[in-house]
Amino acid sequence: MLLFVYGTLKQGGKYHCYLDEAELVEKRATAKGSLYDTGMGYPAMVLSSDCQVEGEIYDIPEVLWPALDYLEDYSGNPEMDLYDKKKIQVEVDGKVVETLAYLAKDEKLLKDLIPTGKWEVRYSMA
Repeated sequence: MLLFVYGTLKQGGKYHCYLDEAELVEKRATAKGSLYDTGMGYPAMVLSSDCQVEGEIYDIPEVLWPALDYLEDYSGNPEMDLYDKKKIQVEVDGKVVETLAYLAKDEKLLKDLIPTGKWEVRYSMA
């Protein structure tokens, strides 16, 4: 299953090591959404039709999903999770690709809008 990553899981990000066994499918992809700095060293994305978020696409082996879910605070329990894991459409070179993405559920995560839609890995090095 494909995963769209837009923050600390990207190449050079502090949690990219979680994807060591995953295959990079696309280095540059965009999704319709807004990207926010949470103020905690990682970003949060929400779906939005008027902005774009830049990221990468990985093919995730089944064995990696539990660790990624844990990292992204996703258990499948909507009352407790900070993030939701949803299918979204991502654009790559004019083509639409269906992927999963971890999207913010808790509005408290949405501190500062990142107008470029691009999380610079240096943001999370602190």
